[in-house]
Amino acid sequence: MSFPNSGNVFPGRQRKPAPLSFAKLVSTALRASLRGQSSSIKTVARWTGANERTVKNWFAGDRAPTGDHFLRLAANSPAVLAAFLAAIHRNDCLVMVDIEEARAKVAAALVALDAVRAVQIETATPPGVG
Repeated sequence: MSFPNSGNVFPGRQRKPAPLSFAKLVSTALRASLRGQSSSIKTVARWTGANERTVKNWFAGDRAPTGDHFLRLAANSPAVLAAFLAAIHRNDCLVMVDIEEARAKVAAALVALDAVRAVQIETATPPGVG
């Protein structure tokens, strides 16, 4: 029995779709994360310390960030971190990211509530008391 000369795939088997390249993954995540910001290139350059031309290549998907730049991107952009974790099938870690974001928002809300409470106590105290 001989194999057909039409390719490297056995008959009856489907090829898996090509995985998203790392450069395209970063590009898609950056675009989603910074959609609508007029200075998105400058923002990412500030986050990473990379040249603006380099950042433009990341946004275009022509090039991927180096390891150090990627670490800074993931630290500053939850979308980049989430895309990376999803690509390596670590969705369990995404839950922790969400929990940490929720904790930060609750902490900020508590600070704001404490400030409002302090103002209310201050205005409710009669003059000459306290």
